Amino acid sequence: MSQDEKINCWLSEASSLVAAIDVPSIAEAAQALIGVRNANGTIFVAGNGGSASTANHLALDLQKAGISPTGKRPKVISLSENIGLITAWGNDESFDVVFEKQLEALAEEGDSLLIISVSGSSPNLVRAVSRASDMGMSTVGFLGKNGGACRDLLDYPIILPSWDYGWVESGHMVLHHILTKIFHESEH
Repeated sequence: MSQDEKINCWLSEASSLVAAIDVPSIAEAAQALIGVRNANGTIFVAGNGGSASTANHLALDLQKAGISPTGKRPKVISLSENIGLITAWGNDESFDVVFEKQLEALAEEGDSLLIISVSGSSPNLVRAVSRASDMGMSTVGFLGKNGGACRDLLDYPIILPSWDYGWVESGHMVLHHILTKIFHESEH
């Protein structure tokens, strides 16, 4: 197979994944998150590895580019950003609690947690989703594969049904930019 054929094949796979995105699930999740913004709540985002970088980027874009037409700015915090705090909790207690403990300190009922995960089964994300639900927060997930353990725990799971982590991570960036655009154009 030539390089051109390989690239065309990869682009076809990417196109198929993006075309498989469940539009109503994105619309429902976006509406819930806009409700948090409009109530002056905070949206927390979290992920591990490459998904941590996506979470950080999403927090940046929602705060900067997700301002509504009348200037309503969302409050967004990435739980993946503070490496000192993450490693302190990981070292002193367990890596499984690094997001959960931050939610306990910062979040309130009515806030929201959005996780980003290819597997949907990382123990620290499962615990964070469970804790967020216990606290009365809405929960959203950008997931891959079959949604993993978080699929049934989340209020709004958005699943990209691929086992190729690269395509799932790329698809999560597409979801990230769709969400930012919805925030920028929506009052209600």
